[in-house]
Amino acid sequence: MRSTMPAERPGPRAKALLSRAGVLLFYLALWALLARCVDQPLLLPGPLAVLRRLLALLPDPQFALTLLGTLGRTLLAYALGILAAVLLSALCAASRAAQALLSPLLSAIRATPVSSFIVLALVWLSSSRVPVLTGFLMTLPVVQSALTQAIRAIDPKLLEMARLYRFGRRGTLRHVVIPSVTPAFVQSCLAAIGLCWKAVVAAEVIGVPRLAVGSRIYEAKIYLETDALLAWTVTIVLLSVLLEALLRRLMARYMEVRHG
Repeated sequence: MRSTMPAERPGPRAKALLSRAGVLLFYLALWALLARCVDQPLLLPGPLAVLRRLLALLPDPQFALTLLGTLGRTLLAYALGILAAVLLSALCAASRAAQALLSPLLSAIRATPVSSFIVLALVWLSSSRVPVLTGFLMTLPVVQSALTQAIRAIDPKLLEMARLYRFGRRGTLRHVVIPSVTPAFVQSCLAAIGLCWKAVVAAEVIGVPRLAVGSRIYEAKIYLETDALLAWTVTIVLLSVLLEALLRRLMARYMEVRHG
């Protein structure tokens, strides 16, 4: 006797994964089709050729060290950028004069092309420090702008309540300011990580420091190894996605703990 139980439908998470897998397969097929049409591996190798080159790179001990070098520079630049953004946001929120003084500088940082920062920094710093400075300058204005606006947008009634109940500076900071600015701070940090990662790699391509993904990309370009260039590029994209997903999960966990 056949069961009349309805088939179990995939949940929202399974549907999201299937959807992403479908999109990925579509673009891989499009890439393979374009590579076949071009029929010039030097110009556009296919996905299988790039995958073979990536698998050939994996056993090399220098591969892991190179990834760690770029990841370390990115995390250092990101952490320094966030720290500086928090300090400058507090200063700008407390002083209109500081806001007026720093606003043109931060606007100039936002408007200046990344390549200009890199070339100028190479005049002053060693090639290993330029990526950190570049990532720092990409992170700082994004987080600082969002955080300063969030601080200025705090409901005055909440601040008045904190004053009436005599929370003090520490209590006001803990119970009013931090909960009010946390959503904007989290979103700005998530937006900045991708910019920081790309800026660090771009600086590595120009500065060519030791143990850097950007340096391997530059070498692949010099020696016309397009499959290696794309293999390193795919590695960068995957690491960027994983890093952002990890950061998003940590931020979500922090928000759960704070509101739980």
